[in-house]
Amino acid sequence: MKEMIIGTSFEATTIVNSTNTAITAGSGSLPVFGTPFLIALMEKATCDAAADFLEKEETTVGTAIHISHSKASGIGTVVTAKAVISEISGRKITFDVSASDEHGDCIGSGRIERFVVSANKFMQKVGGNEI
Repeated sequence: MKEMIIGTSFEATTIVNSTNTAITAGSGSLPVFGTPFLIALMEKATCDAAADFLEKEETTVGTAIHISHSKASGIGTVVTAKAVISEISGRKITFDVSASDEHGDCIGSGRIERFVVSANKFMQKVGGNEI
């Protein structure tokens, strides 16, 4: 792992459609952006924020998620998640995350922790194939 820089950030964007609603995720009964998809978008931003600091054989795995989903987003809404590296403790990286719609309204926020691992060693431990 290369030296990480606190404050490094990355954004990931999606458009709410029938494939990422609460109905599709099984997490609700309305055609709005599903919380599992909000979390996945935030996690994508965290992975991308850390990517430039990883060695070739390294990746990150999620270890903790603390998210508030505070506003619904209907079909057609553009949602952008932002992840900012806020703490580094050895191989543990903590990110402050937020998401907003195209109007700039916050729809969610929280913290995500990820841990840097060797991809091949990790997969060996879980009985999977090497990467």
